Amino acid sequence: MPRHQKPVKIPGFQGLDKAVLFLLVLGLSLICLPSWAQEEEEGVFKGVGIHLRLRGGWAMFAGGDLEAGTSGRYDRILGELSALGLEISRQAKKPFRSGYEMGGDVVYFFTPSLGAGLGGSLLGAHTESSIMFNWPGSPLDYSMTSVPELKVWSLRLGLFLSLPLNRLLTFCASAGPALYFSEFRYTGDAIVMGNEDSLHQEVKASQWGVQGSLGLEVRMNRRLAFILEAQGRYAKISGFEGTERTFGWHGGQSQTVNEDGTLYFIEGEDYPRLDVIPGQPDSALQARKAVLDLSGLSLTAGFNFKF
Repeated sequence: MPRHQKPVKIPGFQGLDKAVLFLLVLGLSLICLPSWAQEEEEGVFKGVGIHLRLRGGWAMFAGGDLEAGTSGRYDRILGELSALGLEISRQAKKPFRSGYEMGGDVVYFFTPSLGAGLGGSLLGAHTESSIMFNWPGSPLDYSMTSVPELKVWSLRLGLFLSLPLNRLLTFCASAGPALYFSEFRYTGDAIVMGNEDSLHQEVKASQWGVQGSLGLEVRMNRRLAFILEAQGRYAKISGFEGTERTFGWHGGQSQTVNEDGTLYFIEGEDYPRLDVIPGQPDSALQARKAVLDLSGLSLTAGFNFKF
């Protein structure tokens, strides 16, 4: 495939494929478990009160300035291409507000219904938006891509509630503080007639938030339950620090600029954008430190192993 041509992926729910795969694996695992009928005579397992809860699924989050900034860059380039008289042959703009989440908790139940636990998770999101365009009458397509990527590791403390509804179903809930460590990367490329412009940003930040969950446990046997859970979170993360690299290739000459600083959200222009700025931003810019709004909901499934 020529260098100036790139395939355009069909828009979809980012992270949903990973969530579906995880649920399929869980379903296959359930087939291998002992039937409920075989377990009816086992009675209630008491053990030492330690539960290992492993879950994974689809995550949704608000996005905040990171969503608005990457979307604004895409819209700006699309507008510039149209203003130049270029024909847009295809465009695929994807929202940056969903992905996958996988994690677990170790919980000690000091009463049959109440426990305390420590856990963690990984939330990931990756999208690729693109534009295919050409000069009127030209058979050659050129491309622009916009690729934001997010990884958030969390450590959390929580109180856990477990209330049996009947022999098979148990209502479960949890809540507590969480510390989020986030890493954001952005890559944008535009290639036109041998000329290339690219932008790469890589920044990190951490912040406290709160999380909670509501769900059901389905008893498989005395030591194992299947979990269906909705996990909510509230966290706004700012103070991203890192690097920005811009590269240009024009007329056979290249230019590269590297800068270290703070990620700012600039909204005083036609389109909002994200920029890594060393020191304080120019007072003429309507700039503030970029905020990732991680608040949202994860729909998860998994297992609770009882010891």
